[in-house]
Amino acid sequence: MPDSSQGSSPRRQQQRAIDTRAVLLRTAITAFSERGFESVSVRQLEEAAGVKRGLVAYHFGDKEQLWRSAVEQLFAALRDDFVGRVETLVDIAPAEAARAMVRAFVRYSAAHPQLNRLMMQECTGDSWRVTCLVGEHIRPMLDGLTQVLPGAAALLWGERDAHRYYLFVGAAAFVFSAELECRQLFGVDPRAEEFVERHAELVANLLLAG
Repeated sequence: MPDSSQGSSPRRQQQRAIDTRAVLLRTAITAFSERGFESVSVRQLEEAAGVKRGLVAYHFGDKEQLWRSAVEQLFAALRDDFVGRVETLVDIAPAEAARAMVRAFVRYSAAHPQLNRLMMQECTGDSWRVTCLVGEHIRPMLDGLTQVLPGAAALLWGERDAHRYYLFVGAAAFVFSAELECRQLFGVDPRAEEFVERHAELVANLLLAG
């Protein structure tokens, strides 16, 4: 009778490696978004993740590559939850498409407040990380959306109008970054479904008034 354990150990090791990489990414996303890149050490990340020393280097090479991987995961979720949804709106009137874009971005921001928090951490100083965020992720995303949905994009951020762009991002995302303040100040959970949907409606009304 064949030994059923033969060949299973490599599979278990592979799964453990996948799980370890995932927990390191989750830990890094939380740490970088709450404390910033410079304030977090590799040792602290490994301790918070509950993994052995040296596993950041094994899976990612160094802290910079771990940060890049964490950012890529956040933007991958943004592409799936926001960009992927709004790209289906090409045949819809611009005003209606713009409202759908607002709803999609508010829902993403509620589900993933770490991205806006990370942006706020990194944009307090000039660094290679800001260049990475803008050059590799944000600008290409805006270029793509503007190309696919020019009418809706014009309504939301115009010809790269900084005022309108940051009104869009701030109004849609800030309340979820300030979740703890909102809970204490107003006694509500901003990530509750009812709040998220109401917030999306109000943001769309604000940005698309008139």
